[in-house]
Amino acid sequence: MLTSEYPGIVPETKPYGINKLRETWVVKESVRRSMQSNTSTETGPERMLRKAIYRAGLRGYRKNVRKLPGTPDVVFGKQRLAVFVHGCYWHRCPKCTRDIHPKTNSEFWKAKFDRNTERDRANKRQLRKLGYTVVTLWECEVRKDPTKCAIKVIKAL
Repeated sequence: MLTSEYPGIVPETKPYGINKLRETWVVKESVRRSMQSNTSTETGPERMLRKAIYRAGLRGYRKNVRKLPGTPDVVFGKQRLAVFVHGCYWHRCPKCTRDIHPKTNSEFWKAKFDRNTERDRANKRQLRKLGYTVVTLWECEVRKDPTKCAIKVIKAL
């Protein structure tokens, strides 16, 4: 099919990588807006944890250090401590009871979530090789009791 014969129609490109698993490229507008609003930094649980850490009297941390594997959410450089605040949905929280799987493009999403968890493990291994202690906190934990999470960070220091 030539595009000059049919103006406005783009020829299909071959999907590559994980996109081979996509069943459809059509996405509802509400889903698109929801996915676009997800951010990787300055999330609610991150801010709650930092406030709790600050109230506990801890100072001298940096946030979202891009030079470290996985871009930890909170880093205490001198003490070599990296803290991640993982979202339950994207990182597949083992503690959460609400295990939500998308109904459309399920193979694509399963592969994506598997890649996320494998990447998390690899980042932890790399940080440990660099001499960092790694603390992983889950969104549900931080939302439930940020003070308890701050205590975990203090104990790790």
